[in-house]
Amino acid sequence: MSDKELLEAVETILFTTPKPLPPRKIVELSGDRFSSKEIRDAIKNLNRQFEKTGRVFRIEAVGDGFQMRTLTEFGRWVQKLETVKTIKLSMATMETLSIIAYKQPVTRAGIEFIRGVDSSHTVRRLMQQKLIRIVGREMIPGRPSLYGTTKYFLEIFGLTHLKHLPALAELEKEESASEQLEIPLEEDEESFSDSALEPASGLIGADEPPDDPIKDDQDGEEEIT
Repeated sequence: MSDKELLEAVETILFTTPKPLPPRKIVELSGDRFSSKEIRDAIKNLNRQFEKTGRVFRIEAVGDGFQMRTLTEFGRWVQKLETVKTIKLSMATMETLSIIAYKQPVTRAGIEFIRGVDSSHTVRRLMQQKLIRIVGREMIPGRPSLYGTTKYFLEIFGLTHLKHLPALAELEKEESASEQLEIPLEEDEESFSDSALEPASGLIGADEPPDDPIKDDQDGEEEIT
């Protein structure tokens, strides 16, 4: 396969896929005609072309794969499409998500110790939106659930690994930016593999009943659009 065909294949595959694809999957879809290194080189080449010609999108590393994404400054136009649905996370929910992201694995009691309020409702909403999952059970009386972020969390926030989370000092400088965060809404429940619900290595499996029942009036209310 020529360099031109390689670029055309990679661009076409990433343009049409709704989910990030790892290089090995792109290799498979192209008939195993080139290596993962060639895929990565082709992506760099395509991004240089996109930047040079002033295109409004780039191929970004997301999770363990690559996805074609609109540049942030043009996101407002994408959100006007009826096919793009979003969910607004309140400050209470974002606060809970931040604690889980930086402290994981963490129990609900650990979250509530930091926040100072009951967090049952926000934990449940984050579970429903597939941003967090149960990764195991803490080996103490009652064996409470341990929570951690999901692969979808990385995709939504454009991260390839948790180590790329911004430093807390950076977040403090931007703390007053907005009262709500609007993110794309995941609709395809089958897009997540069963492994998303499996406990992390070395932890007790998530085979116990869920935590105490959640009351809908607890800890604020999130607005979904």
